[in-house]
Formats: sequence, structure tokens, C-alpha cells
Amino acid sequence: MDNPLHATLAVRAAIEMAKAVEELSVDNKPTGLPEVSVGIRLNTGLMSVGDMGSAERRSYTVIGDAVNLAARLESLSGAYGVSVVASEATARAVPEFAWQELDRVRVKGRSKAVTIFTPVALRTELTQEQAGALDSWADVLAGYRTQQPAQVQPLLDTLLATDAKKVLYRLYAERLASMASRPFDPEWGGATRFESK
Repeated sequence: MDNPLHATLAVRAAIEMAKAVEELSVDNKPTGLPEVSVGIRLNTGLMSVGDMGSAERRSYTVIGDAVNLAARLESLSGAYGVSVVASEATARAVPEFAWQELDRVRVKGRSKAVTIFTPVALRTELTQEQAGALDSWADVLAGYRTQQPAQVQPLLDTLLATDAKKVLYRLYAERLASMASRPFDPEWGGATRFESK
């Protein structure tokens, strides 16, 4: 069924799913049951949807390049410590949410880098602290991509001081430390390569 709010509904559903799984994990802890986590990937684009196959075997499914990209993004949530990873197409389609950019990535089967994001909150519910952190984070990413680790390290240190457990911040602290020990690379495009499907 055609729905002009499909991207918004997908983002809301992903956030609700991640929250439900987190609550389940908290409930499991006192009973000794294992913690559970979920990685949700979102992409927005054209695809074929329907009952496909032959007379012997049919399946209701989706196919297309947009679906393939979403599948490639699936394994990335753990690398960045977030439950929801969305493509730039989805982030653009849902402007009512504030998004934190995670990285530019090259995934298997694609030569062009894709920018990935995670939803933070509805813009109307974004706190001043969250907005300030997103602004500082944008500056950290800009410095990282222009290979200026010393200039943005203090910004990242401030972010780490407020949220030392955030996997994303720790990941970029390692990247900046590594970058500081290497000479400037004019050939580097600022994207991270992931070879797994």
C-alpha cells in the first residue's frame, strides 16, 4: 500500500523496536536470562515489492538496489554502538528527526561511499545538550575528514567526558590517535571500507 509517510513510519518503528528490545534486556537481567540486542538498518528508495517466484515456489519479498544497500548496512550497527543505522536517503526523507552522522562508508558491491546516520530524537524534543553535542560532533567529523586530529581532539574529549561509554566517540578517539601518528594522505577520501555483506 502506498503511504507517503513510509520513511517516517519506518524510523518510528525502528526506534520503538530498539526500545522494546532494550526493555526486554533489562527485564531479563535479574532472572539470569541473556541480554539481547538488535541492529536495524533503514534505506529509502525504489524497489519491487510483491509475490515473486514461479508456480512451484513463490515468496512475498522486496528486491532492488535500495534493498541491497539496506542489507549491506545491516552489520554496521554494532561497529558504531547504535541500534538503528539509516542511509542518507532515509535521513533526508525524515527531516522531523535530528540525526547524528556516523560515518561515510564503502560497502561491498558499491564503489561510491554512503553516508550513514542514527536518529537522536524528534527535533521538537531535542534538548539543548543534545543539540550542542550534535554541533560539536559535526565539527569533529569535519576535522577528521580534513585530517586535522589535533584541532578536533579537544572537542571529542569534551564529548567523551559527557558520555564516556558511547562506542561512537571511543571509535573516533582511536581513529584520531591513529591519524595523528601518520602523515597527511592526499589520496584518502574520508570513507571507511566494509567488505562483509
